[in-house]
Amino acid sequence: MTLDAFANHRTQTVRYLELLSRAAAHIDAHLGESLDGALLADMAAMSRYHFHRIFRAYFGITVGGYVTWRRLQRACELLADNPVSVTDVALQVGYESAQALAKAMRRELDTTPMAVRAGEAPRWQQLFDRRPSPDPDAVHQDPVLRPQMLDVPALAVLTATARGMKDGVRTGAAQRAFEELVPAVRAAGLLPRARSWVAVFPDEPQGPDDQEARMLCGILFDHSLAERTGTPDQPALSLAGSLEWCHLPAGRCAVFTHRGAHTLLHAAWTAIYRDWLPATGYALRDVPCFIHYVNDPREPLGDAWRTHLYLPLQ
Repeated sequence: MTLDAFANHRTQTVRYLELLSRAAAHIDAHLGESLDGALLADMAAMSRYHFHRIFRAYFGITVGGYVTWRRLQRACELLADNPVSVTDVALQVGYESAQALAKAMRRELDTTPMAVRAGEAPRWQQLFDRRPSPDPDAVHQDPVLRPQMLDVPALAVLTATARGMKDGVRTGAAQRAFEELVPAVRAAGLLPRARSWVAVFPDEPQGPDDQEARMLCGILFDHSLAERTGTPDQPALSLAGSLEWCHLPAGRCAVFTHRGAHTLLHAAWTAIYRDWLPATGYALRDVPCFIHYVNDPREPLGDAWRTHLYLPLQ
């Protein structure tokens, strides 16, 4: 990296940290209120599609994990130093009841409000251990940070939506989504026109077992992303269940190649947002990122998988 490039990287990194700190400061000042992700993205002057990934890349914890940590930290301070009831403490830090606070403390810190009030030290490391940070070495062994710059046409993606993840993995959600999507496409006689398999992630997981995080698994008809051939089409199809058309606008994308299990994709995204983006100085479009399964995602290829990660740029 040249001296000018290093200076630019440092400037962009400082800028990102300043913007993210605005969101963190808002969280700290409003722990007792509902903390909407879109509002926090606005506080950081960032696209809501990218804010959560940038936050995690720089702070090493999701937005939801940070909120939980700060709420429980404040709750423990109040329990130790204040004679107010557990219910009052819970309401002050954003939990709807004493029971909800107690449940969070047992899950995250292996303790209870009464134990903290009696002087027991919470197990803070346990809270962070439940949200492991990605290992950067898992990414830097592969030239993932050498993207292609491509002008991608407008894409109409037929998607099925599934929710939830377990131990940081969305394998179950992907399986459920494709189990809904593929039979519907086959029944419509459209499977031979399926040229590209993709997934769109409108939500950044707020923990390794986030049951609400959506995964949109989809198909592009008549257009191959890998070969960049064919005109994307939106054939007539009866929509039922969670099936819907997701429209991604045309524009420039940085396209990164990931080789290996899909369980390591989060590490690739972290390296892209933390290392590549500030070093290049590119601005992001307010469009969700997505992945293209170069291999058939229905096949259990494991470490043989090749995946393209699309980051929309201005």
